[in-house]
Amino acid sequence: MTKQSTNPCARQISFAGKVRTFNLNDPKVSAMIAGGAKLKQVARMITISRLGIGRAPLAGPYGDTAAACHKRFVEKIYSATDVENVITLGLIGGGMPEDEAFALVDEHVVGKPLEANALIASETIAALFAGKEDAQA
Repeated sequence: MTKQSTNPCARQISFAGKVRTFNLNDPKVSAMIAGGAKLKQVARMITISRLGIGRAPLAGPYGDTAAACHKRFVEKIYSATDVENVITLGLIGGGMPEDEAFALVDEHVVGKPLEANALIASETIAALFAGKEDAQA
């Protein structure tokens, strides 16, 4: 059974030449997004520093919550950092080792045109709120 089938917020999306699982509803990723006291529960602080030292990984206009980041994607005012961090967190939440997730994002997202990767990030963060994909859609 895959993580997607057990987690309604996971999505299978083609990225970097392969179909990969993206999930922002993973407990570790939720702790990273929430920050504050929950960060002490996160095993590897390197992830937090790579996502932005001294700031929440989804910080930007409207705030630093997943809902605020989702609103930026809906209104098309997301930043390159939003795209990079949502994809990284989604890959980690989908079960990819952190070092591998960062390496893929460094190779396929950082410094690249935003549009294709913004679509992946937008779908990933929307899935956090929408839940399971409709098989009929």
